[in-house]
Amino acid sequence: MRLVRLLLHAFGPFTDCALDFTGEGRGTPPDLHLIYGPNEAGKSSALRAMTDLRFGIPLQSPDGFIHPYKQLRIAGVFCDDTGQTLGLARRKGQGPTLSRFDPATGNPLEPSAAGPELELALTGGLTRADFESMFGLNHERLRAGGDRLLKGEGELGAALFEASAGTRDIKAILAGLESDAKGYYNAHGRAANAVINEARRQLDEHRQAYRLALTKPADWQSLYRAHEQASAALAAIDQDLETQRRRENTLTELRTVAPLLRDQDRVRAGLAALGPVPDLPANAREERLAAVQALGRARQDLQDADLELGRCAAALVELVIEAPVLEHAQAIERLAARVETAAQSRVEAARQAARAQQLALDLAARVAQIAPGQPPAALVAAVPSAADRVTLDGHLVSIAPLDERLANLRERAGELDQARRREADQGPPPPDAGTRQAVAAALRQARGLGDSGRRGADLDQNIAGLEARLAQALADLGAASLAALRLARPLPVSAIAQAREERTRLDQAEAGARAEDLRLIHDMDAQRQVQCELAAAGEVVTATTLRQARARRDQGWGLIRLAYIERSRDPAELGPAFDPDRPLPDAFEAAQDQADRQADLLRADAERATGYEVASGRIAQMHGRRRELAAELTAVAARRQELSGGWSARLAQARLPDLDPDALLEWQAARHSALEGAERLAPARADRERLAVEVESARAALAAALETAGQDIQGADLASLIQRADLWDKGAAKAEAQQESRLQAARERQLESDKVAGQIQRAAADLDLHLAAVQRWYGRLLLAPASPPAALKARLDELDALVRQDRELSDARLRQSEHLALAEDFAAQAAGLAAALGEPAPALAQDYADRLQRRLTEARDRDQQRAGLIRERARALETRQRAAAEQDAQCAILERLCAQAGAASVVELPEREDGAARKRELRTSLELLRRQLAQASPRTEDDLRAALNDQDGIAIEAERERCQGEIARLEREQASARQLDVETRQALAAIDASDQAARAREAMESAAARYRGAIRPWARLKLAQALLGQALERFRERAQAPMVALASTYFSLMTGGRYTRLVADETNDRTVLRAERADGAALAVEALSEGTADQLFLALRLAALELRRASHPQLPLILDDVLVTSDDTRAANCLRALARFAAGGQVMIFTHHRHLVDLAQEAVGEQGLMTHRL
Repeated sequence: MRLVRLLLHAFGPFTDCALDFTGEGRGTPPDLHLIYGPNEAGKSSALRAMTDLRFGIPLQSPDGFIHPYKQLRIAGVFCDDTGQTLGLARRKGQGPTLSRFDPATGNPLEPSAAGPELELALTGGLTRADFESMFGLNHERLRAGGDRLLKGEGELGAALFEASAGTRDIKAILAGLESDAKGYYNAHGRAANAVINEARRQLDEHRQAYRLALTKPADWQSLYRAHEQASAALAAIDQDLETQRRRENTLTELRTVAPLLRDQDRVRAGLAALGPVPDLPANAREERLAAVQALGRARQDLQDADLELGRCAAALVELVIEAPVLEHAQAIERLAARVETAAQSRVEAARQAARAQQLALDLAARVAQIAPGQPPAALVAAVPSAADRVTLDGHLVSIAPLDERLANLRERAGELDQARRREADQGPPPPDAGTRQAVAAALRQARGLGDSGRRGADLDQNIAGLEARLAQALADLGAASLAALRLARPLPVSAIAQAREERTRLDQAEAGARAEDLRLIHDMDAQRQVQCELAAAGEVVTATTLRQARARRDQGWGLIRLAYIERSRDPAELGPAFDPDRPLPDAFEAAQDQADRQADLLRADAERATGYEVASGRIAQMHGRRRELAAELTAVAARRQELSGGWSARLAQARLPDLDPDALLEWQAARHSALEGAERLAPARADRERLAVEVESARAALAAALETAGQDIQGADLASLIQRADLWDKGAAKAEAQQESRLQAARERQLESDKVAGQIQRAAADLDLHLAAVQRWYGRLLLAPASPPAALKARLDELDALVRQDRELSDARLRQSEHLALAEDFAAQAAGLAAALGEPAPALAQDYADRLQRRLTEARDRDQQRAGLIRERARALETRQRAAAEQDAQCAILERLCAQAGAASVVELPEREDGAARKRELRTSLELLRRQLAQASPRTEDDLRAALNDQDGIAIEAERERCQGEIARLEREQASARQLDVETRQALAAIDASDQAARAREAMESAAARYRGAIRPWARLKLAQALLGQALERFRERAQAPMVALASTYFSLMTGGRYTRLVADETNDRTVLRAERADGAALAVEALSEGTADQLFLALRLAALELRRASHPQLPLILDDVLVTSDDTRAANCLRALARFAAGGQVMIFTHHRHLVDLAQEAVGEQGLMTHRL
């Protein structure tokens, strides 16, 4: 759908903004839109809005920096294929976010949700990534596309596929698929890193280990029984030994807990004796000692604080401070800060007084020079005002140029008069106008023929070439004449293609059958190799050989029954028929042994037998398939012979040479070219004759015109006549030009003379006006009336210098007054400060200010000392209060401790603390004994006392020694039994490979699983590689001609005709793209510059999108700064190419370069372009 308006309600930096693509008032709007916006104007947000409107706003959108995420809204008005307008809005969220609205009013429609068909029409069935790859192009993608063209060296299939599908670097994708596939399987035999190769190698290794690990069942059974008996005997001894050890542990436990129980009884008796002693905390002694020490420190701190308070009070009484000085400290500091300034002011006042005196003398001298006897004030008053001075300067400045200009004008008037008098005689008159027109007409007619000689030669050469090519074509085609060639009836291309396809099918069938036969031969050799490998490990017994052995055994048994049981046949007669080398009973016994042996071998090695049987079956199947292939090849040969006969008969009937389809197709094309050449020959001859007639007619007309002009033209050809007529025409034109030049010069001189006369009159009037205005100032400035203007200017300069001196004198006197005022103000300030301090006014203000500064410093030092003493007194008071509180707290602690211990005073506390400590120690010992008892035995105390009730230590120890002796005996028997168990196990392990076989079998299964697991991804990768390669080739074959032709048009436009077209060239079994210049030279893609490669990629993309328009929905092409690296000429060419592309669909170009707007309007025109500003 075509976008008509983009509505940015709340998106990025935009609020209720719109981009209108309708071009109202312009008739049919163009579809090429240039959207310009400076930096930070929201160009990137508008670009993202184009895509988000169609595919949805992402959850992590970068455009929610102004509007909250939930309020992001964009909308658009679209025009579908039927011309109907649709309004679609997109909000940020999950689920369906696209809704409909009325484009006229903006109100939602009912139902508001947009259906799947609108979503499909809006997205064109593409995903966001596909849309951005195919229809979105920025500078980075354009540059990457150009780089891929250069790196791919112009490979045509990849270039066309990437430009059409929007994918990137097809060659890299194919190489990646090949690399990933080699990670699974590499045809190189030594590629150990490939998964399938490594799994196959491990499978072979573990299969060999599995075969070697197998052993005979009978031997294994015997060793297994011996090992089981040894293990059972060892287990019985282990059980008896465990029983004795448990009994020994019980006796050891009783011997250990007996003294612990006795210690518990002793500790409990001690606790009972200390029953009246009060329980005190474990830290009661430390708390008492700490309280006593703290009480002593508090009493000492009280004494120190009282001493410090007395010292501070005495020091405060001795301090004397000038309070008025501190009160006026700021005033004193301000006065002291002005001491230096006051001194400098007095010195500067004296210097300005001397300067004023000198300036007054200089001013009087200058006045005497200008006007003796006049006061300076009179001369100053004679100086013009600023406005009068500007007017006077204007008159003085204008007088000199006017005087000079008047002189120049009078000189020029004299020169014009002399030129008029010196005018030369008239030259020869120009020729008659009618004669000149006749010659010019005949000359134009002759020149209209161009280079007739060259054209005649070219036509002769063309005719000769056509005749030669026609003769050569007849010879190449084997035709006697052109008439015989026309009698041939070419076959339709479809018939030739059908015959070629039939032959191709037969060739493919024959090649496929032969390839399959060759593959079967290799597979049969491989199966025979498998049989050889299986047979190399020993005799291979299969179900077939076993059936054969049993059949022979049953045959021998039947003969035994006939000869020895039923006695119906003679043994001497039956024996040689069954076995000529042995008697019948021996032969039967041998056959029976052979059948039993094969049965045992088959049971013992069923897997190898199965493998051998499978290989035999596969070989038989392959033999059958080879016979089928031989029959198919015979049928193919017969069909080929039948087709060849029918083809030859058809060619003879159509009077065509007996050629195969491909050669016949070329012959028919050559015949068509030969007939076209014959058809071109007759017009060429007619053109030659017509040119000869036109040349003769033009020569006769030109000769008649020159004879009329008086020229001798006897025996001249057309070229000579053209040259002579051209010279005559140039001479006539020169004569006319000279006459016209003389007339024009006379007219110009007269006009200039009149103009100079008027200028002289105006200049003289202006000069008189300025001189009269200046004359009025001579009296005021004390100048004689006849003085020149230069004297007036000099007098003004003298008066300016006089005014400057008078101003300097006034400035010096003013500065003197200012400095005297500063010195007097300093003295007044010192006197006022003295009055405020109650002191007499000082004679020297500076000395008084210095003394006040020193007094202020001393007063401040004493004030700081007083503040320090006050702070120390406060700290002493605080220390005394804290010490008193600490003294009361420690006394309370000691009273509390006495109450806990039941003591009358602190003196009794140590004795009570010792009793409480002994009581705690006994309780700690009791708890320790309980823990030791719990560690020594898990049984309760009552159980242990009950177990010890009837036994004493001697009986327990005697029984324990007996258990130890029995344990020693059992340990010796255990060592012997364990040795026997190890020996039997080692003997079993020496030949029992059941564990190794299992591990080998497990490893085989693991390798086979890895093999099977890698086959599928490897096959997928190889299939993807093959499909992508085939798709690339099919796309190149299908799209090469139209896409290259269309891309040539765009590329020629973009390069301004420097490259006329693109051609496909077969080089080294691959088709590459080349750019052909205007001079016919074809350049490889890698020889192009980077900018030209970028434009080639853009041309391919435009061609691909134009070709898909007929079969895909219309979607806009969105370009972002794709012209930033192009100069103005190349950018204008690219814009013209985009305008051509926009004739079939919308193109949106985003840029932040202002000059591209003017460039686009100049290159495309306002009718082919719409510009928008963000």
